[in-house]
Order: sequence, then C-alpha cells, then structure tokens
Amino acid sequence: MRGRSWRMLLVGWVAVCGSAAGAQADTAGWITQDWPVRRVFEAKPKPSGQPGGEVVAASFYSGGLVKPGGADIRVAVKGTQLIPHRVLQVGPGDFVRVAFEAPAAETRFFIYYGNPKADPPKPWEPSRGVLLEERTWPGGPFDNFKQVQDGWAKAKPLGADFVSHVSLGFNPLADSSTHAVSHYVGWFVPQKAGPYEVATTSGDGSWLLIDGKEVASWPGRHGVDGHAHHVGKVDLDVRVHRLDYWHVKADAQMMVVAAWRPAGTGNFEAIPANLFLPVTEAAPVEMDLRAEPLVADFFPVRAGETWWPDQYAMKIEFKNYSKGASLQTGGRYDWDFGDGQKGTGSGASHVYLAAGDYVVTMKVSRGAQASTFRTTVRVERDWWRQTQPKLDDPNAYAAQVAEYDFAALPTPVLKLAVSLLDHQKMALPMKAAATELVLKREDVSDDVREATVTLLGQRLRDAREYDQAVAAYRQVEARVKLPVQKAQVAVQIGETLLRGAHRFDEAEKEYRRILKTYANAGVEAVLRRSHIGLADIYRHAGDGKKALEEYRAAAAMRVSVATPNEVAVRIGTLARYVEEYTRQKDWEFAFKFLDDWAWEFPEEKVEGHWSLLRAKALIARGDREEALQEALDLTASYPHSAYAVQLLILAAECQVALGRKDQAKALLQTAAEDYPEDPYQNEAKDKLKNIDSWKVEPPKPAAKPEPKPVAKPAPKAAPGK
Repeated sequence: MRGRSWRMLLVGWVAVCGSAAGAQADTAGWITQDWPVRRVFEAKPKPSGQPGGEVVAASFYSGGLVKPGGADIRVAVKGTQLIPHRVLQVGPGDFVRVAFEAPAAETRFFIYYGNPKADPPKPWEPSRGVLLEERTWPGGPFDNFKQVQDGWAKAKPLGADFVSHVSLGFNPLADSSTHAVSHYVGWFVPQKAGPYEVATTSGDGSWLLIDGKEVASWPGRHGVDGHAHHVGKVDLDVRVHRLDYWHVKADAQMMVVAAWRPAGTGNFEAIPANLFLPVTEAAPVEMDLRAEPLVADFFPVRAGETWWPDQYAMKIEFKNYSKGASLQTGGRYDWDFGDGQKGTGSGASHVYLAAGDYVVTMKVSRGAQASTFRTTVRVERDWWRQTQPKLDDPNAYAAQVAEYDFAALPTPVLKLAVSLLDHQKMALPMKAAATELVLKREDVSDDVREATVTLLGQRLRDAREYDQAVAAYRQVEARVKLPVQKAQVAVQIGETLLRGAHRFDEAEKEYRRILKTYANAGVEAVLRRSHIGLADIYRHAGDGKKALEEYRAAAAMRVSVATPNEVAVRIGTLARYVEEYTRQKDWEFAFKFLDDWAWEFPEEKVEGHWSLLRAKALIARGDREEALQEALDLTASYPHSAYAVQLLILAAECQVALGRKDQAKALLQTAAEDYPEDPYQNEAKDKLKNIDSWKVEPPKPAAKPEPKPVAKPAPKAAPGK
C-alpha cells in the first residue's frame, strides 16, 4: 500500500464506553500525556551488515490529529525511547507514511501523534533502499542540472515513498501524465569491484549521480530511447554507494531507467533491485487511545481490479485491527462502505465501481460498549498493476454488485452498476438497477435517462415482459424535456407492441400518435420508423396498397442520397452479406444486415427478395413460426411478387415441420395452381404430390444471436436508424 493512490482521509473516530475503562492492550508506557493517540507496529528488519541503522516504513491514518507536515509525529521503542524518523507523506487527507531507524533487536514500534503544541523533530534521512521524492514541476527549461535544482526548490511536494529500483514506466506516486520533478536516492553495494559503464534513458530530462558525482545525463525535453546512448564511466568497490537520480517529466512518455554494465561486458541492465539495501515494511498491530479498552480500527488493502468496456472496478479488503472485542466474545462489527452499501462481519471486502473518495465507517460493539472508526478511503486504480496484464474476472465483481441495495447507490455509481450487470448478462439485477435509475431518480440527465431506458426496454422485450417495457418508455417519454428525446423514446413503444407483443392495433395507434405529435420536431428518423411500422402492420393485415403507401412515405424521408446504380449495388451487397452470414450461422450479422436493408430501402419489403432471405435465416436459426409469418405476410399482401412461390414453398415446409400438413397442402396447392408461369411451380407440384412421405421434425427453439467480439467487415448502416 505505497504511493499517492493509497492516501486516505480519516474524518473522525469516536469511542463511547458504557463501563469503566479497562487495561490497555499494550502496557508499554507513553512518552508524555501530551500525545493522546499512538499506533503500534511490528517489524523484524534483517541486518544488512552495513554502516547505519536499518530502516522500517509504516502507514496509518491519523484521525485529523497530525499537524501539517507531521511535526507532532514521534516514533519510539519500548513505549518511551524515541528513535530517528522521517515523515514521508501526510495527506491528502490524513494518510501518513513514516520511515524510521530501527535499533538492533527491536521488533515493536510506537508512533505517536495528536499533540498540537509539538515542535518539529530533528531531521533524519534513511540510508537504505531507494527513496523516491516527487514534486510538481513549476515549469521552465531543464537543460542543465542547476535548472532542475532551482525548480525543485520552488516546487510543491507530491509525496515520497520507497521503490524497489530505478526502472519504471509509470509514476508510482501520481498519474503518469503529471508534470513532475523526481529525486531518487538509493543505497547499493556492487557484487564486485571494477570499472562500470552507467547509463540513463528517460522520457524528458534525467541526471544520474553516484557518490555525489554526475556520471550520465540526458537533459532537456525529448522522447524515450530504448538504447544506452547516454553513458558515463565510474569505478566502484564493494561497499555502500549512494545513487542520486533526477528526472523531470513534462510532455514525454513516462520512463526512467538507471542502468549499468561492467566495462567491456554484455548488455546494459537496470541496476538490480537486490543490490539496494533493504527497507522493512511494518505490520500494524493496533491503535491505542488513552484509557479506552474498546477501539475500532481497520486498514484498507487493494484486493484487485477488473475491466469492462471503458470502465474499471476496484475491490478493497478492509483488515480489522480493532481491539477489545471479537466475534467469539460476543463482539459485533457493522460496516458502511460510503457508497450506500452496508455489511457486517469482522472483516469486509467491497467492490467500488468508480474511483473517488468514500467515507467508510466500521462500528465495533460489545454489550453496552461501542467504538466507531470512520475514514475517507481514496479508491483509484493501482498504478503498480499496470505492469501486470491479467485483471480479475468481471463476473465475480458483477455477482457482488448484483447483491447491492440499488436504491442506496449514488446515481453515478448506479449508472455503472447497470453497465456492468448488462455487460455480464445478469438480466434480473440489471433490470432492477436500470429501473431504479430511470424511473425513480431525479438527478439523472435526460441523455442518460433515454439511453438507459432504451437498454432496459430491450432487456424487458428479450424477456417478453412487454407491458413493463411499454410502461417504462411511457414514463421516460413524459419525463425527458426535448421533443427529439421524447420522440426517440416514444417510437420504441410502437416497436415493442408491434415486433415484440404483436399487438397490431395498439402499435398502429402509437405510430399514428407519434406522426401527429412529433411531425414538426425535426425527428425524421423517428417519423421514418413510424411509417415503416405502419407499413409492416398493413402488410401483416394483407393490405398491400396501404403498406406500399407507408413504405413510400418512409422512403421519402431520405437518410442518404444515392444514384440508381449505387442503390442496386448496395442492395446486392446487403443480400450477399445476409446469405453468407446465414450460411455461417452468424445470426447477429445476418439479421443486422437484414435490418439495414429494410431501413435503407423500405420499399424492398414488398418486392419479396428481402422476405425470402429473412425467412431462410429464421428457418436456419430454428424459428419456423416467425419464418412462416414472414412468408404469409408477404404473399398475402403482395401475391404477385416474383418470390411468392418460393415463399409459399418455405411456408409449407414450416407447416409440415410444425405438424400441420393440411395447412401445408393448402399453401402448395396455391403455389401450384395460381402461378402457372413461375419457374418454381413444378417444385411446388412435386412437394404437394409427395407431402405424405415427408418426415415431420419437431420444432427447434429459436437460438438468440450471440454477440461477436470483433465487428465483421461490412458497409455501415445508414445514419439515424
């Protein structure tokens, strides 16, 4: 838990005891009464065998009691014996990170704070590890080392922390696009003595010093070079050496590398991490408040992250360090995760769908005693994980989100919950979350409301919940303000009633209402859809004349301008795509191009070729009932179509497969007798003659199109659909 991304703000803690104070968990004495709170840590630093004391680092949250800059922080062993330390970070908020010198054989350490009258302690600098300190670059040139030092003196601190070595392609303390000046100080021991070639490469300027002497540099603004072109030479013996590496990041890619090789040997490599003297990370034990036997405390730890298109979700585990209670002794732990969600248990894990600051609260109680710890947790992506290609399975995150109380989620987070649940195809919780967002929230923009109800309506239609879809559309149509958005929502009512519920009379009324209400709203695409819908209703009713009028009215609202030759080529292209994707059983794209065809050239729906290819695709997909309806609609309304006999034969085959031979015979009789000049008439006669020998296959359930991860190469659909 290092770096700026783990800074958290402790906004308050409360401890309320209902009985007399008991003994403190740690009986070591306090330095003075002026320090009301301390943190207890454990660490076992391994002796390095080098001059100077070993170094330990610890992180905690101060409860708002630390003075600016951490002037009141003290570190002690045995409760009262002060040891040298340096405050690495204070903030944002109340996150504090401290490094200190560990006396030999000591493993328990006490960090005190909360004394507003305390003076700053004596400065101390660690001589272990690689310490990165970073400040915001104030601007100006950095063509030489003096300019960098002058800029450093004027710059505002960003933070400091230990890193493993100087070879990074990201900024561990801030966003990698931040303009910053960084100073790395490392203490290392070479494995063998001799001359070394030392190199730096970086995005923008860098300077590498060893034992205070500049060895290699690449000043000024520049891009990244993967080769060792900026090289110096230095003689090193087997003892502790100090490395100083300075870097200014302005506009170039974030990259710093301090590399070396023994003179005359193979390739350069980053100075190995195992050569730098170690720094030990301390483990938290407890927080002590004077005379309080029950103290709530927890520590948030990153547990992973996942991705779905354009979004990241992050999982945080909250480690419980409370004292004075346990589940075994009747203790209870209640959590509030700051995003409207709550939980119970001694530990907790929570998925956050959006980066930000969340006030997290944990209350521990035992009988009449209670203590509360509250902290604002900074949740954001783990910059260190950027180097790891594998993310967590989003399905596990979605499963946890599916259990959330959607009514309690903040609106921006609820929007992300809808997105994740839909992406993972969790239909029931997605519909619940989307319903909450579009129908119950006031702080939702009309754009979001329209987009979400479109998604919700489609999922309700997929589940055949047509009345619920229509009700949702009606409510949103009434709530959005712009006529364009109202019309775009309203037309989906007609589409649901027609194409989903097949309630033709109701659908006709909706399309008529839309054409009347939004005629002058500048929504030609919506009006076009309404005319097509009316035409489809008339076609289904067998009224070819009215259907053709409506198709022509739709076509008059042009979505594109093309010559007759271009139209013919486009129609031929769409037909070939439908045939090919049907052959491949790629239903998503087969029906996509059928939809494009019908949208761009609505009058084609009376010609017959479109209906024939759609019926074939439906049969191939296993949806014979719908294929039968398509064939009957066309032949009833346009019996003189050049494709009528082929469609009647397909309809008869569907009837036989559905166990209805009598209806199949009637269709084949019509094809054989009413179309004497059709080239498929003889096929119809043969099928009619041999119909009793056909095998009746049970109907197959229609398979839903599966989404494809990669779009297929094809012409784009017309705009405004």
